[in-house]
Parts: sequence; structure tokens; C-alpha cells
Amino acid sequence: MSHRFSLARRALAPFSRAFGSSPVTLAYKPGDEISNFKVTEVSKVPEMHVEAIRLTHTPSGAQYLHLNRDDLNNVFCIGFRTIPLDSTGVPHILEHMTLCGSDKYPIRDPFMKMLHRSLATFLNAMTGPDYTIYPFSTQNPKDFRNLQSVYASSVFSPRLRHLDFLQEGWRLEHSDLSSNSSPIIIKGVVYNEMKGVFNENQTIFAEKLLNSLLPSHTYGVCSGGLPLEIPNLTHDFLKDFHSKYYHPSSSKIFSYGNFPFEEHLKFMDENYLCARGKIDTSRSMVPTEKRWEALRREHIACKIDPMAPDASKQSSIAIGHVCNDIKDIQTSLELHILSELLLKGPTSAFYKGLIETNLGSGFGPFTGYDSQCRDALFVVSLQGVDPQDFQKIEKAFDKILEGVISEGFDKDHVEAVIHSIELRNKHQSSNFGMNLLFSVFPLWNHEGDIVESLRINKSLKKFKDKLQQDPKYLTNLAEKYLLKNNHRLILTMSPEEDYDQRIAEAEENLIKRKIEEQTPEELDKIFETGQVLREDQEKKEDLNILPTLKTEDLKADVDRYKLSDVAVSGIPLQVSIQPTNGVLYYRGILDTKDLSSELKELLPLFNDVVARMGTQVHDYRTFDRLCSLKSGGLGFSTHISEDKSKLNKFSEGIMMSSYCLMRNTSDMWKLWEELFNKGTLDDIKRFENLVKNSAVDLSCGIADSGHHYAMSSAAALVSSSAELKEKLAGLEFVSRMKKLSQLKDLSPVLEKIQEIRHVVMDKRRLRSAVNYSEDPDCPDVVGSLQRNFYDSLKSSELSKQIQNCSDADLTGQVSGVHHVMPYNTNYTSKAVLTVPYGHPDYPALRILGKLISSVYLLPEVREKEGAYGSGASLSTEGVFMFFSYRDPNSTKTFDTFDRTCDFLKTFDFKDNYLNEAKLGVFQQIDAPVAPGNRGLLRFTHGITEDDVQRQRILLKAVTKDDVVKVAEKYLGEGKETARVGRAIIGGINKELMERRSQNWRVVDQEEEEQKLQAAV
Repeated sequence: MSHRFSLARRALAPFSRAFGSSPVTLAYKPGDEISNFKVTEVSKVPEMHVEAIRLTHTPSGAQYLHLNRDDLNNVFCIGFRTIPLDSTGVPHILEHMTLCGSDKYPIRDPFMKMLHRSLATFLNAMTGPDYTIYPFSTQNPKDFRNLQSVYASSVFSPRLRHLDFLQEGWRLEHSDLSSNSSPIIIKGVVYNEMKGVFNENQTIFAEKLLNSLLPSHTYGVCSGGLPLEIPNLTHDFLKDFHSKYYHPSSSKIFSYGNFPFEEHLKFMDENYLCARGKIDTSRSMVPTEKRWEALRREHIACKIDPMAPDASKQSSIAIGHVCNDIKDIQTSLELHILSELLLKGPTSAFYKGLIETNLGSGFGPFTGYDSQCRDALFVVSLQGVDPQDFQKIEKAFDKILEGVISEGFDKDHVEAVIHSIELRNKHQSSNFGMNLLFSVFPLWNHEGDIVESLRINKSLKKFKDKLQQDPKYLTNLAEKYLLKNNHRLILTMSPEEDYDQRIAEAEENLIKRKIEEQTPEELDKIFETGQVLREDQEKKEDLNILPTLKTEDLKADVDRYKLSDVAVSGIPLQVSIQPTNGVLYYRGILDTKDLSSELKELLPLFNDVVARMGTQVHDYRTFDRLCSLKSGGLGFSTHISEDKSKLNKFSEGIMMSSYCLMRNTSDMWKLWEELFNKGTLDDIKRFENLVKNSAVDLSCGIADSGHHYAMSSAAALVSSSAELKEKLAGLEFVSRMKKLSQLKDLSPVLEKIQEIRHVVMDKRRLRSAVNYSEDPDCPDVVGSLQRNFYDSLKSSELSKQIQNCSDADLTGQVSGVHHVMPYNTNYTSKAVLTVPYGHPDYPALRILGKLISSVYLLPEVREKEGAYGSGASLSTEGVFMFFSYRDPNSTKTFDTFDRTCDFLKTFDFKDNYLNEAKLGVFQQIDAPVAPGNRGLLRFTHGITEDDVQRQRILLKAVTKDDVVKVAEKYLGEGKETARVGRAIIGGINKELMERRSQNWRVVDQEEEEQKLQAAV
């Protein structure tokens, strides 16, 4: 369950594709009736390989869209247009509450329970600025019907109990439930979720931008809920909101895939739609925003970010425009293309004029064209800005647009953008149907022509025709919608030292005011209600009323694909012929294990810059343009693969990746050859710019991924491979990049980057894999690879290898890390080193993680204490990980983690709990694999299909005794050794600060910044 911000932009079409053959044609035509649904449209969409059937439910008026395609990963969704007019978060809290039990399934939180009773490939619910959707996907027909029943019952006939409102929304409660003299605080899952959401400065900025650009209606408020406004919501108002917006007449129902959609129609008609009648839904229509006659300016405050690379450049600016009605599909496509031309890559005008001139350290995360709301937005935002440069940026913005309008766009630049749309449209993913849903629903929400929006080829042809008739067509768009658009907002944001204090005081005053509003009798009732809610949360329920799959419903064997191993120019190559829809996928791994520790720590930076600094043949702008014209880009990333049989043994490398249309394979190999043999890393100004961009990007989004950073920090204390990952991707790396970005002279760093390139770009270090579909026009893929790339590579003797296997005794080392950050909720993790993938205990530990996540951590950490999320899992390093997310009670949560074995000793361990835990594991193991990724697990981690099948057999055989045994063996009393690590990210925790002497290391980012500034 989540809140979706509008400025997380919607693609014009799903830049992903399903795999399989064309759909079986459905024998329907407009006017036909199926289970009280009347067919209104039947259309083929060749570029998507789907047949679209639109229907309307005659008794209720509910709309239905089915996209028929031969894809086993079927999707279903029920959605509503939800229009809040205040910031109490009513649609968001309602989304949570609908999934807390229904008339048919009267138990607490059936949604969370179904997470472990299903093989769903996707299962969630989401609140956007003007809609709420309930989607799932699965490959199993029985599972589909189970989930459809739970979801439909939840949204159309939820219980909406007051106790669930208190749990999920907000409540006043004593901090100690056993004492009515303890302080009264505000609790609630959504309340704490949104406090965590607004830990991110850029999220504060994005919400304010949307509210201010479209202020007159629903977009002028926060649909997710502002923490200081959420406690103004009443239970009665929420129930009334449900009756207004969740009626079947307001519903939009979506299905996709190859299951018979007639069964879906019959189920919905007979059970939820037919008997409810029809109501007028026009009141939920969102009007277009009245356009302004002059630009507006606003300034807001935010918190100081201790992770910001430059303390003097923590401000942000956004220049936003309201553009077209999103129902104008053609204009949306054209403005999307314009946005790509203006913003994407080093050849774009705004990149050259705003980033390379150091007016900003990087674009904000919501920069670009956004067509999710009723009126589309075009936003250019910069972060890492000196507030003294606000006016310079504003003037530069118009000057850049004037230059573009005067000079126009290069033809090959336009072709590169169009090629990228074509390539991404052919690129395959394992969950195409879900991506398609996310693409079409915002338009459907406002009664747009969703089928026409899928016809990308038709829209592209129209655009090309317009461009041919009028070479200035694109520049005219830029002039109309940007330069001469009076509906422009200039929003600026700067940190203030007392921001956090003001927020804390506001929350204290809110609690004080709420308490003062209570009568003595109501104050007494707060304590009583807390007891009642806790009793309800601890009440045993009969979960047998919920539908579930069994392990017998699992397939007998893992999916198997033909792979072949060859050597090309002495380089190992794994070849997999798959139905990739005319796209070739290439991966390579370069061995890096014998690099020095100093150079290894710079590998992520090397990966970020190596393909972005040009070659001896082409400067970086031209090379980037060529990559966009002929491929999806040349990518580099850090690769660490644990040995499946031995702890702390692992391989290290750099993963190279790219993909292209089959017709462009030779051109893509030539680009790789040019980068390897003639790449240059000597432009110090370009390097400095990339370092600053990278540091700013890394500092943004830490709070949104806080639990991942916490888990990385904790695991690094117990595992050698996890320790390396922390150095290369965790907070340790973020801090290192911050320090590098503040160096006055980066030339010594660039010399080390050059040294890495000299060492690793060598034929002897490379192994590779390629997935592609057979194409008569490109018969010699391997031969082309050899001639154009592999034959040209240098080959030298490898240096003496450093053994990457460590069994060092970690006793006495740091056992906990506290990253002090200015957050009002926390992220915690506990890590325990256990066993590798091939160990007999590994399957039982995986099931243990799923089991305690659902039956222990969910009720204890989320339901009772109000954290947004908590769970446990077994990592690839063999580390058993506990975590919590947006958590108000970190110390108490650690105690909950530590009591896991005590809980299991008294837990009534029924067979259905074991079954559910197994299903949770098999969701991951049996998830669909896109054709471009088939065989990738074998290539990257050496795990074969036989290994996976062996693991599947062992998982099915795990017993209750096995789970209890591994819990006691690895987590039980007396197991608190040096192989246990802990981490917390959040505000100062006094209790943990007192544990410094107990091997806790406290990293105060503000103190670190002060030391860094003193050193500089």
C-alpha cells in the first residue's frame, strides 16, 4: 500500500513489452452483451500485440477494459477517481482501511494475509493525486480468482471499523499502554508513513509544486495526507468519502492476459455490480485549471541535509508550466518528445545551459513532462543550487529557450529520441500488463481515449508528418507551451536551521491541542480505547475463511531454457535464443578482484563516468548521441556474486550491459569497441561535473530507501561481501562521494579512474552473455560480435590475484552503527550471519523469514506500534535480515527482533502458516522471467536451473520442526555473537547513544560535515 506522487511521471506508453504470440482474436463486436456488460469497442493495437475490448456494465455504469494477449502473467485492477479537497489524507487512509477486512472476509488486514497465501507477481494498492487503484497480477488461474474475490469484496463492501481507522489512520494513545499516566502521543500507520515521506526535501518540494501549479481543485491538497492535517480527519467523514467515490458506478475495472475475461465479467456482475444500481458520478469530474495571466513565485523552507555534497548549495528551484489537457493524446506525445530533446543527456539544451554551467548540481527527481493529472505539466527543477543564483537560473531558462527556438533541433537528435521510444516500446519486461495499467489509468481516469493512446506508431507518424511539413513545428511547441506560457510557477526552496525544531514544535502543539479538546471522560476513554485496540490486534482469528493456494498448486519443475556456451576470440560467451521481440540483450562481466582496495572503492564512480566522457573519435556529446541512435545506452554497474557453497567467498566485477534492435547489432558492437579501445578519461571539467551530479543524486532519496541502507549497514558488520557492498553502494559510499565532490582538485582521483580503465578493460578479464531472437536479416550475431568487438580487444597477463575469500574473526569489532539523520521516523535493521545458498539450512531460513514477517513482525511492529513496514528475509550473502521502515519506535523494534525465538516457542504453529510462508518464497522463485533475462542467474551467480529446482524441492519438504530448529540454531538465546550486526538511521536515539561503550559506532552526519568543512 503506498501513496503515489503525481510528479513521478507517467510514460506515454509502457516502455516494456510482454512475451508470447499475438492474441487470440475475440469474437465480439460493439453492441454484444456479456453478463450484463455491453461491448462498446473492440480494437487491435498491433504495436502492443493486444486486442482491446471496452465494455460498460448496464445496471451500474461501471467501465471495463480488457486487453487480450497471450501472456500468462494476468492482471486485474479496480480503480476509482477519488477527489480529496483537504490534506487529511482521506483517500490514502481509506485505501488502507478497505484492505482491513470486508463483509465476506471479516478479519484484520486480509490484504497482508494474502501476500502469503498467493503466488502473485504483483500485489498492492496505490493512492494518486486523483485516483485510487487496487491492482494485482498472477500466473495462476486459481490464484487470480482468489485475489479477485478478496479485492472486490474489500473495495465494494469493506467493514471500515473504527478500530481500523485508529490503527491505520491516527489515534491518541498513551506511550505506555499499561499506564494511563504516561504521555499521550499520536500513532497511526499512515500518520507515520507520511511523516517518513516528508523526511525527503525533494518530496516536500514536489508536493508543493503540484499544489501550487494546480491550486484550484483537488491537486491543491495533499492526497496522501500532511502529518499535521491527518489528525483532523474523522471516521464519519472517511465513511462518507467511501460512499461517494467507491460506488460501482464510479469504478473502472481492468484486466489483461490470456485468462478468459468472460469469467471475470460474470464474477463481478453477479457478486458486486448488479444489485447496487446506478448513481450520477459527474461530481467527481476534475475541471481543467484556469490558465494564469502572469507567472507566480513562491518560496518554501526545508530541513538542512547533512548528506548534501555542498553545504552552501542546498537550495532548489523549479520552473513549472501547465501545458495541455491530457486527453489531447497527440500533443502529449509531442511534448514528451520535446521534453526528451530539452532535458535528456549531455546534448540537451537545459543540461548544457544549467548543469554544465554549475548553476545547479543536478536536475531534481521530478524534472520533465508529466501527464498524470488532468492538466499535463512541464517542469525543470534543479537541486544543489546557491540561492544567490535563483535569478540567474530564471534568466538562463528563458535564454536557453530563445536559443532553441532560434536555432532548432538537430535532425539526428530528433531521430535519437524517436529511436529511444521505438526501442523501449519493444523492450520486454516480465510484468508488461502491470506497466500497461500504470500507463493508461491516469488518462482513463479522466475519460480519455485509452485505446488510441496505445497506438504509438500512429501518433509518431502524425508527428513525423507535421515535422516534415513544418521544420519549425517543435520549436513552435516550445514557444507556445514554455516560453510564452503565462501559467508558469517559479518555486524555490532553501533549508532553515530551525526547520526540524518548528516541525517538532508543531507536532507537540497539535498533540497538546488535541488533548485540550478532550473532556475528562474522553481522556479516560483514550486509555480504554488503547486497551481495546490492543486486544483486537492480539485476537486470534480464523484465517481459513480466506482463500489460499497450496504447495500442491505449485508447478513441478522450474522453467528451463536452452543455453549454449561458446568461446569467441577466447572470451567465454553464453548464448540464449529467446523470443525477444527483435531486440538483442548483451551483458559482460569484467573481473576486478585483483584491484587494490583504494581502486575498488572508486569502482562505482568509474562505472558512472566511463561511458560518459567521450572517445578519441567522438566527444562525449556525439558519443552519447550515437549510443541513443543505435542502442539503449552502454551501461556499467558493480557486480558482486556470492559463492553458493561457502560463506564470505565471492566474485567481484563490473557488469556491462546494453540492448538494441536486431538491425543495429553491428553498430552497437562498434560502439563498444570504440569505448574499450579509444575511450578517453582526460576531461577534468567534465569529470568534476559528473562527480558533483553523482553526489547530489546519491544524497537524494536516502529516506525513501532508508531500510535498504540500514540493512546494508547492518550486514556489513557480519559479512565480507556485504561489507564490500556497503563500501560500493551503501551510506559509506554516499559519504565518500560527498567528500570527493568537495575536493578542490579532482585530478588525482581522475588518475585513479584512468588506472582502473587501463587494468580492467582487457579481454582476459571478460566473460559475456547474449540473448536474442532469430532474425533472417541478422543471421550472424556471434560472428558480428567477434569481428566488430572481440577481435579488437587487447589481451595482457593478469596481475596476481587477491583472494576474495575471508573467514576473519570479527569478534570485538563494531556490532552496531547509528547514522544520525534529521528524520522524524527511523529505519532499523538487525543482521545475523547464517549459511550460504547451497547449505541444507538455507531453505528453512528463507521460510522462517517469510513466516515471522507475517505472523510476528507485521502485528508487533506495524499494527501495534505504527511503523509503516517491517519484515525479515535471507540475503544472498547468507545474512538473515530484520528491518523496519518509517518506524517511530526503533529501540522497541530491536527488542522485538531479539524476541523472535521466544515468540516461536509459544506460537501456535499451524500447517497453514507454513504453507503461506512457502508460498511467499515461491513468489520470488517462480516469478516470470523476461526473455532478455533468461539464463542471467546462471551467468551472474553460477546458479543453474538444476540448482533452483533442487532448492524448490528442499523448500517444499521443509517442516515446522525445521523452521523452529533453524530459528533456535541461528537466532536463539546465546547466539548474540560478533556475527550479529545492527543499524539504525534516524534522529538521535539517547538510549543507543549510551551504548557507545557496547561496540556501537555513532555516525552523526552533521558532526561529519563540520569535520569535513574544517579539513577543507
